[in-house]
Amino acid sequence: MNGTTALAVGYLGMLVGLGVWTWTVTARNRVLEARLEAAEAVLNIAKAEADAVADGERYAEG
Repeated sequence: MNGTTALAVGYLGMLVGLGVWTWTVTARNRVLEARLEAAEAVLNIAKAEADAVADGERYAEG
């Protein structure tokens, strides 16, 4: 295997690794979003209020 072939194989391996990492992060994000929506539903937090709760605005008023 010459240097160019090794470089090409390494580059393709890096691209595959980056793709797997991206897929994993995206999948974890979907799971986390589903868990947050479930928690908001249990706490009766509307979608419009969800960002305000995260920023602390909901508790600053009262």
